[in-house]
Amino acid sequence: MDRQSRRLLDEYRQNEAGPVENALIDDFVSGELDRGEFLRRATVFGLSVPAIGAALGALGETPLAWAGTAQARVGGRLHVGLIPGPTKDLEPHLLADLGGFQAAGIAGEFLTRTTTTLKLKPELAVSWKANKDATVWTFKLRKGVKFQTGKSFGADDVVATYRRLTNPKTGSQAISAFGGVLKPHGVRKVDEHTVRFHLESPNANFPYLTCETTYQAIILPANYKVGTFTQKPQTTAAFQLTSYTPGVGSTYQRFPGWWGGHAPLDGVDATYFTEDAAIVAALLGGQIDLVGQLNVTSGRAILNNPNMKVIAAHGASHRQVPMRTDMHNAFHDHRVRQALALTLNRPGIVKTLFSGYADVGNDSPFAPVYPSTAKRVHQRHQNLRQAKQLLHAAGHPHGFKITLTTEKVGEIPQLAQIIQASARKIGIHINLRVLTSAKYFSGTSSGPPKGWGTTPWLNAPLDITDWGHRPVPNVYLTAALMSKGQWNAAHYSSKKFDAQARAYIGAISLRDQRRHAKQMEKILLHDTPVIFPYFYNYLQAVSKNVKGYKGNAIGQIYLARTSLA
Repeated sequence: MDRQSRRLLDEYRQNEAGPVENALIDDFVSGELDRGEFLRRATVFGLSVPAIGAALGALGETPLAWAGTAQARVGGRLHVGLIPGPTKDLEPHLLADLGGFQAAGIAGEFLTRTTTTLKLKPELAVSWKANKDATVWTFKLRKGVKFQTGKSFGADDVVATYRRLTNPKTGSQAISAFGGVLKPHGVRKVDEHTVRFHLESPNANFPYLTCETTYQAIILPANYKVGTFTQKPQTTAAFQLTSYTPGVGSTYQRFPGWWGGHAPLDGVDATYFTEDAAIVAALLGGQIDLVGQLNVTSGRAILNNPNMKVIAAHGASHRQVPMRTDMHNAFHDHRVRQALALTLNRPGIVKTLFSGYADVGNDSPFAPVYPSTAKRVHQRHQNLRQAKQLLHAAGHPHGFKITLTTEKVGEIPQLAQIIQASARKIGIHINLRVLTSAKYFSGTSSGPPKGWGTTPWLNAPLDITDWGHRPVPNVYLTAALMSKGQWNAAHYSSKKFDAQARAYIGAISLRDQRRHAKQMEKILLHDTPVIFPYFYNYLQAVSKNVKGYKGNAIGQIYLARTSLA
């Protein structure tokens, strides 16, 4: 350790760092965090580049390197294929499906954005810092930013956007992220370029909730009128939405006043598809340049094509199989839910549906990609004998009949058939009801306290739903599993689980997060309100003439630095 590095680190710890930052550095010094995890968590807590570099240098690590970006060719229009397209209108705070957030996201920007390695980087915020217990987070905003309307960006816009996102009366689907975390009155302007978030309880991962994985959190002007998103360009992004035709497609033009400079592309044309075969043929035939989501089972012609580039993002994207715990049917008994989970041959499913582009799930949202996941919890394996014993003990020796409702997206219909065949081996007879995405997500989904609305995906006795990647598991915990969660399709309620989830979310050290994660993983294996069969790599595909495109694990399509050869 050289003297200069030690001096810089000591000065930072004494003069700038608070308890949160010092706890992070202590974890790094003790060996609890490796270099990669230290860098990731340093971005969460808003450590400056000099502070990060000083910490690495003081401990003998390679200093940070910053590489330039080659100049991209300017011009041309990129043709994107989305499957499925948006199921509803593109109103940011109401977004709840893959097609919707991809179409809106092309023209949207957020306070922060994630990298492929789960680090956070500034977007419309330039820095952020927590108080000593992570209950208050202060964000400094980027100066010199203009909306596509010509209006200057500032704190009023962030406050208005986040108050709409956190207000249950607006029908906001972002309550899935902010429920129990942040209320409208907790979003406060400090000055023209500073916003402070006063949280309901400690949240060490709060900055992640401000990035693109909370896809409703597109920053809009303070005077934005709900329902006008597709009528006129009014975001801050490199591309502005200029036309939108439901079920057909959308068009985007380069925004010449973008704060980030000059985007290489002239514009983007998105086409919405309903069939995998059609979107694969369009890419192979040159009608589109980029596929928003590639399904392994239907896209093998692309996987093996030398003229295509497949982008595989390792993350936590998955399918959830919720079983209603509050209905007077067999799934009211946890032994029955365990029995169904025990029928699945998970390694076989991963091989069949993903050719290895996936991790085996263990019926909790703690994917292998998360550093906080407890690795030594018993992995659930197929065990038909035990499954039959559980059914018999629960009073169903001859099985029962049930309907599984799901959507026609990706490999989900094949997964439904696998579950149907597996369940039949222990006497559970499943009728499949496979709907279009528009029908599956139709109706209201306002969430508690008014109930879960009328939408099929939150009210069926058994279903399968696609869930996008999140860089931390907080949304899965609060929305899908905590009592009265916005997207709690199992209607699951456990005081023990809720307490561990709250403790996990507030924990600052990785060691404490792992301790609470282990307890939650064990609780969920016992209760089994939801089957998590696998976590799959999010695949996108581009033709070879596309340059500079980087996919991410949730499928957001970011094109500001993309060009055509």
